[in-house]
Amino acid sequence: MNVLNDRRTFAGLILIVIGLAVLAQQWLAITDAIVIASIGIVFLLAYAFTRRYGFLVPGMILSAGSVGVWLQDSGYDEAGGLIAIAFALGFLGVYLIDAFVRDGSRWWPLIPGTILALIGADALVRNTVATDVVARLSPLVLVVAGVIILVAAWRRTPVHTPQ
Repeated sequence: MNVLNDRRTFAGLILIVIGLAVLAQQWLAITDAIVIASIGIVFLLAYAFTRRYGFLVPGMILSAGSVGVWLQDSGYDEAGGLIAIAFALGFLGVYLIDAFVRDGSRWWPLIPGTILALIGADALVRNTVATDVVARLSPLVLVVAGVIILVAAWRRTPVHTPQ
């Protein structure tokens, strides 16, 4: 039996990795971003071996989010916008990898990804000249996302010709 296919065994492995990462963080000079990335990588490795979607989602979100945490810890993201955008990229990564691996893709990650991207963009441009432009044009992102979803749905629907 494959170890990763046994839920209890994998849950035990995840707890061990989390515990070791946090323990190492307390005793060594390891940042929060490294701890979060290491947990995400474990999930991505599990996905690589099993192709279970349940491993892809936390793996991509944690791995991408760790980049945002690192940017904020490094002083590049005082407003928190890059963290939100990093998490948005994690959701986008879930969608893209699933679309690449499977023929039909699950599109739900685009919704939280878009929302997080808009929140991140708002945080980045707040109190700048671009604030008004982004505030006025940001709803177009939702319109474009809706059009993409509709076009994809219409393309999959078979056309019935009258006979």
